[in-house]
Amino acid sequence: MLAMWVPELPFQLACQREGSLRERPLAFLSPHSGRTPSLWLVNRLARAAGVAPGDPMDHALRQVPGLRVLDPAPQTWWEAQASLGEFLQHWTPQGLLGHMGEALVELDGTGRLFGGPRDAAARIQKELAQSTGWVSQGGLSRSATAAKLATRLEHTGPAVRLEEVPEGAEPAFLAPQPLGRMPDLAPRLRWRFQRLGLRRFGDLQPVPLPTLAQLMSEDLARRVLAQARGEDRPRLPMLADPVGESRHPWRLEPPCLPEEVPLAIWCLERFWNDGRCPRRLTLRWWDVDGLDHRWRAPEEALAEPAMVLARQVEAAFRQGAVRRILVHRLELHLAWGLGRPRGLFEAPLSHKLGELEPALARLRRRFPDRPVLPGWATPAFEAT
Repeated sequence: MLAMWVPELPFQLACQREGSLRERPLAFLSPHSGRTPSLWLVNRLARAAGVAPGDPMDHALRQVPGLRVLDPAPQTWWEAQASLGEFLQHWTPQGLLGHMGEALVELDGTGRLFGGPRDAAARIQKELAQSTGWVSQGGLSRSATAAKLATRLEHTGPAVRLEEVPEGAEPAFLAPQPLGRMPDLAPRLRWRFQRLGLRRFGDLQPVPLPTLAQLMSEDLARRVLAQARGEDRPRLPMLADPVGESRHPWRLEPPCLPEEVPLAIWCLERFWNDGRCPRRLTLRWWDVDGLDHRWRAPEEALAEPAMVLARQVEAAFRQGAVRRILVHRLELHLAWGLGRPRGLFEAPLSHKLGELEPALARLRRRFPDRPVLPGWATPAFEAT
């Protein structure tokens, strides 16, 4: 797979808009500064001069007289990130957008169209530079962690911006990397590893799974070891689907009448395969003559257990499909987890609430006939 990184995308956009900003120390003003203006984002030249995010603006200007402080434009940055996802859809259907300017895409199966992975990656970077003017760095590896870290390697010249980690060389490549660079590693686990003298990937690679499971859950220990050893091979979602959403098409062969569609069983399989609580559910179906129908579940129905919700979806479908004509296609759209639009920078509270979903999924499987919701989703919480 290929990890793409557009370094300092907000600053690249600002330099495209105003050419005089190139090769200058830049920073964006924080929108939450209060009475004392402070810096939000800082580019590499400003960091090299000793300026860091969160510094007071007047102190930064005194320390670096040539510093240019810009007004933030989060909507422009978010649109640029979305355009990056649309650009990558022309090359591969599978991928995942990360933080600003980051993406992970799957290149397996695209060889007949674009050549080998390295040739395809080089073509993607070249096309991105020609179409948008963005300078990008890439990392190629079978391991998602190795590919991401390969994009962060420093390159001496502008022509070398693609790093490949051959299959089998992932442990050696990751061994000298500090554990602080491991994706999604919780601060408490990083602190525990430091207390135990585990500071680099190579320190963690020989640790047995039972030993590591004493510090965390077994599933998390298995994932951390896979990342440390370069054995993580995640199945990437479809780039066309937003993060936290899924789409499940179902074509009926042969087409049948609405009362003959086993929709409750099919929906229940979708709910149980994921285990999270749906926060938005939309059902669409098409008759054989091409007429489109749509039904959206009310919010109170989404709080019901999976078995009850599946029956409600089927009942709504039977009630809405009043035409005595065959149905040949259905589509279920689900927004999982919090079901809220994600901003450019996710709030810490929203991140913590999203981490509750695995525990809620286990409770739903243990009590399938009872609704299980976090306290923040109850009407009493919303009223406060």
